[in-house]
Amino acid sequence: MSGYGWRPHIESALALNIERLIHFGVLRDGARGSLTWHDRDGDERGGISYTTVMQTESGTLTLHYSLADRDTGERQNIQCYVRLSSLPLNYGGRRWYMHCPYTGRRALKLYKFSGIEQFCHRTAIRPLPTYASQRVSGLDRVMEQRWAIRRKLGDTVSDLFGEPMKPKWMRWRTFERYAARDAELSAREDSYLLSLLGHLP
Repeated sequence: MSGYGWRPHIESALALNIERLIHFGVLRDGARGSLTWHDRDGDERGGISYTTVMQTESGTLTLHYSLADRDTGERQNIQCYVRLSSLPLNYGGRRWYMHCPYTGRRALKLYKFSGIEQFCHRTAIRPLPTYASQRVSGLDRVMEQRWAIRRKLGDTVSDLFGEPMKPKWMRWRTFERYAARDAELSAREDSYLLSLLGHLP
């Protein structure tokens, strides 16, 4: 299924997790209710309502939500039917799975990406979605690791042009390990910068 050349972050999608659905009682015959997703600030990112039909070994989770039409902008009511199946466990009970509405692939997680009508397995999208960390360049990753060292040390003073500051409560041997790691990362950062400069016209 094409995503029209756009490549979304997995973190940006609304995610259905089979374990959480079981935990919150969503996968019970006759269950109905709503699910909401919130961002880190507590603001609502999205919401759906659901109805569930369960049998001993299978079932159907029907999701109801609205979606803006890509061309007109008008909101359309969507029904997404997610087939449920299960396999017996050696120690008793059953392990439940959802099936991707597009590929039929068995899944523990399904995702609702912006611009895609149905919840789906992440491999149903082309090009494949990526995690945000996969989009960060090598230089950015190194710099983030150096800032992470400073956060661990409670260092709000130093920058990345020198070594981090030692907190008074930390033993020198421990701090020297952090400083050595920072120096290693700094050398790697320099090599990235030299490489980038070498590609400039």
